[in-house]
Amino acid sequence: MRVTQECQPQLFWPLRTVSRHPLDLYDFSEEDFRPRKPQAGILDCFLGCSNRVHQQLARRQVEQGLELYNQNKHEAALGKWHSALKRLRKTSDRFLLLGYLYDAYMNRGKYRESVEFAHRQLNLAEEVDNPNLRAEAYLNLAKVHERTGGLERALACARHALYNECAQCRVAGLVQVSVASIQLELATFCKSLQAFQQAFAIAQRIQDPALELQVYVGLSELFGRLQDADKSARYASKAYDISQNMQLRDLNSRYRRVALLQMAAALRKQGELGDAYDYCTEATRLALVSGDQFCYARSIRIMGDIYRKKMEISNAYQQYESAMLTAGAMGDRLCHVEAMDGAARCLETLRLQQKICNCRPLELNTRLLEIATAIGAKLLVHTVRVRLCQICQSLGDEEQRAEHERVAQILEEELELQCGACNLPFGYDEDSLEALPCSHILHARCAYDLIRGRDSTKKTCPDCDKAVSSSKLYLHTETSHHSFGNLLLQTQSTV
Repeated sequence: MRVTQECQPQLFWPLRTVSRHPLDLYDFSEEDFRPRKPQAGILDCFLGCSNRVHQQLARRQVEQGLELYNQNKHEAALGKWHSALKRLRKTSDRFLLLGYLYDAYMNRGKYRESVEFAHRQLNLAEEVDNPNLRAEAYLNLAKVHERTGGLERALACARHALYNECAQCRVAGLVQVSVASIQLELATFCKSLQAFQQAFAIAQRIQDPALELQVYVGLSELFGRLQDADKSARYASKAYDISQNMQLRDLNSRYRRVALLQMAAALRKQGELGDAYDYCTEATRLALVSGDQFCYARSIRIMGDIYRKKMEISNAYQQYESAMLTAGAMGDRLCHVEAMDGAARCLETLRLQQKICNCRPLELNTRLLEIATAIGAKLLVHTVRVRLCQICQSLGDEEQRAEHERVAQILEEELELQCGACNLPFGYDEDSLEALPCSHILHARCAYDLIRGRDSTKKTCPDCDKAVSSSKLYLHTETSHHSFGNLLLQTQSTV
């Protein structure tokens, strides 16, 4: 029997079948038999809209917190920010808010909380693998470790920030300022100058007055520690002028407080005690209004320096004691040792006047030596060793005197505070200094002799043999306090 084509059996299911029902007009396809993803329903839409509204409200809380903080309503601002932090989901928003909290707690002297916020920033940066965010987080860690006296750890964090390819020039400049400040505390002055130079170049390139101000403050502090009072005052004046120009509407800004304090410190070294007192008093008032515990502790410590310069030893010692208590409560070891050093100087003055015995100065300097050695502040350690040497000599303890003298000589060699041109020391007594473009420091007279040399031989740095221009000195300043030109300024023709 012959089988027709219509009667042959189907060996597979057709991809498309046509319904024979007259009312079924839909053609089924293979896609109709595949599982479909459930479409967003009304509930999902509602949840999405609600989440967006919550994020907008959280961002608004952040803005309200900023307004409150600028009005010095710090507790209300922190409440807004902590509430917003629980609701924000976007990484960039959370990172920015953590930065606000970090700055707020740093100003209040709450360094433990600041470390926590910086670590949370670092975790967010690692999650998104963003080098810019990572650099900023490491910068914040470096600053808080510097305040608490962990200089080596702070320097390591700053180097981690530099290792990340930071496209944000301002962050790179701030990292260089942090490196310079840490090197300054470690008494490696040439490396500090190099970092300040790089930070200043960035500030000039991006036209950032706030960064430029921080460089000038750091340079003023550096030359102040090296006993060049005139140059310290010039850089402090530059920083103060910038703070006036950039913050006319906000007199409570931290930049103004820092500039005021540096002016007070520099003028005190110059002996202009009346002006120094006025600047320091204004800085103290602004620190109290803004709740800036760091600036407040530093301001009363500088006020102690002013009283000590006036030979009002009792008032000075009281200021140093208050600064030590405030800094100790914060955990600010740098400010604490500076206040202790001021108190030790007061006791040394009383000891030399034979108003007290050697016991209290010996005890305080011994304790100060332990803390300064633990921090790594070599210049301060050298100063304390010299004082202890004199105290031990008064006590007749020849063995201890010889030990302190021996260690002090070793520290002098490590500090390398010696002019490469004349081989005489600098930084221990008042003097005028200059630095070459390579950041090596010389006596001003030696630097001028070097660049004015009329012989045909090539002028080079006596320390590193790098060429020195006959018309430029690094960090040379003019007498005008309103000059904001390049750091490499031409020397006067009268030199």
